[in-house]
Amino acid sequence: MKAPARVLLISTIVSVLVICVALYRYNLILKGDSSKSPTVDAILPEVTGESANADVGKTPAAKPSDKSEKVNAGGKAPTAKQLENGKKLYAQTTCGVCHGADGKADSPTAKAMKATNLAAGKFQHNKTNLSPVAYIAKVIAEGVPGTGMASFKAQLPKESDRMDLAEYVHSLSGK
Repeated sequence: MKAPARVLLISTIVSVLVICVALYRYNLILKGDSSKSPTVDAILPEVTGESANADVGKTPAAKPSDKSEKVNAGGKAPTAKQLENGKKLYAQTTCGVCHGADGKADSPTAKAMKATNLAAGKFQHNKTNLSPVAYIAKVIAEGVPGTGMASFKAQLPKESDRMDLAEYVHSLSGK
């Protein structure tokens, strides 16, 4: 096979893979039973903002009494169950692809995307002085405009799952 044909073949395969990943990432590929796919009525309130979670991020920043103990937005330490679920969601929603398995954003992909180092615990776009967990939950739900961080609200429709993931991400900064 000549070089131009090889380049065309490889670029076509890569393009198809990128399209498939994007379709999968944004839940446009139906998995399994199509009767479980969301209806327009179920999606419409989320798009119009009618059912937007108003209380995420309104909790004032809690001051931990002991620096070794991480506290969440409600002033309580996260439970082992929350952290376990958060860790599962971290892997399931492909957070590790950009931020790395340990959250340090030191992979070539993370560097190329300028992903945030979650292990550092510093979030440069937190201009509203939300508590770290509340801010992380807000970013998971809404994304960060102008960056590679997209909204994961469609992949994590339950607020409790987003909060568990936020707790896990916050716990990465203690390692």
